[in-house]
Amino acid sequence: MIHVFVEQAKNLKIDAEDKVDPIVQINFLGVRKFTPAQEDISNNDVAIWDEHIFFEPKNKEVEELENAKVEIKLMDKGFFKDVLIGYYEFDLNYLYQQENHAMLHKWIIMSNPEDESNFGDVTAQLKISITVTGAGDESVPIEDDPNPEIEVIIQPP
Repeated sequence: MIHVFVEQAKNLKIDAEDKVDPIVQINFLGVRKFTPAQEDISNNDVAIWDEHIFFEPKNKEVEELENAKVEIKLMDKGFFKDVLIGYYEFDLNYLYQQENHAMLHKWIIMSNPEDESNFGDVTAQLKISITVTGAGDESVPIEDDPNPEIEVIIQPP
């Protein structure tokens, strides 16, 4: 089971006079799940979800799981189409190798790979927790961040 806890987002790179309705999409093995959309968030605001998302893949080969990725997209919820703000992905194998198979209360630096002119620019920071539980593993509960003032940041390569 993969448990993703979407906590909050900040420093959204949008025009100063604009506001967005951010939503987080998590993709895993062809399944997409979403947080609810926040409304009217500016680049100085913090969007807070505190939303738990679970994936329970069944009947998957070990090789498929070892090569799987958890994709995280932060988007502006549109009327006809959502617009990508930021993207990040984790190898499931990387997450499983973490202590207790858990990555807790980390800020990920997001960028927009669809923006060819500003590909490497930081477009948002998203605070998440992810746990991976395999057969025979003890599940690690995701609780409120005991040290919210300490920011542990993960940057893409």
